[in-house]
Amino acid sequence: MDNEARREIIAKSPISLEGLRKLNIGAGALHFIQGIIMIALGLWLTWTQEIYTFYIKFNIVSFKPFVAEIVPDPTVAFTVGYLGVILASFLLISAIAHFTIAFVKTKNYNDNLMKGMNPYRWYEYFFSSSIMLVIIATFVGVWDLWSLVMIFVLNAVMILCGYLMEKINYYTKETDWSAYLVGCLSGFVPWIVLAAYFIAALGSTETNPPTFVYAILAIYFIMFNTFSINMVLQYKGVGKWKDYLYGERVYIILSLIAKTALAWLAFVGVFAP
Repeated sequence: MDNEARREIIAKSPISLEGLRKLNIGAGALHFIQGIIMIALGLWLTWTQEIYTFYIKFNIVSFKPFVAEIVPDPTVAFTVGYLGVILASFLLISAIAHFTIAFVKTKNYNDNLMKGMNPYRWYEYFFSSSIMLVIIATFVGVWDLWSLVMIFVLNAVMILCGYLMEKINYYTKETDWSAYLVGCLSGFVPWIVLAAYFIAALGSTETNPPTFVYAILAIYFIMFNTFSINMVLQYKGVGKWKDYLYGERVYIILSLIAKTALAWLAFVGVFAP
């Protein structure tokens, strides 16, 4: 879709820019309130997680005859305390982004919406969704420091591809899906790692875990991917999604619903037996 057609559809949209501003304020307030509650609970329900490095070391078994071996050397790199407080940052970052759009960068936000873009969304997701994915990874046993760093970066790259998807397609008449496809590849790899750890953990027990254990990982995956589906519907121009402002409103509502569900599921996961 060319820029002229996009602007014409947005100009006739039943969704007003002021309405989106108020929706951002409401979503920001709810994120903020939940974040403060989670900080309070996180300070009260203290919990820690050890993060390891798995470097190798060279051991000399004997000199005559000379025998040596290379073995892994798991070492605690550091211990993360107050995981509940760290988890609250997921919600508070979202709150800051919504308030910034509503009160500080409103004109830039509105101008970008008319172009079919919202860079501020991707700036926020870069941090918030990557933090959440790292926390989820620790639940299934990914405790290696550098594995967690790679998961964070791969997810962040996926988010940047979302930003590029909007930026590139501002200048094209036909939708260019290259950034979206690269983002899918980058974002899918961490979930393969999580699934591998999860399946390995299930195989280590003689009894079958309760159904909700399976459901939680499925819910995480579905919630994460609802944002991707919204983008596809936008660029395919399916029904109401032909109007970029409609897709923007869905992003805001998804941000509130999905992040609330993810945050509290993760919080319960942190402090569950």
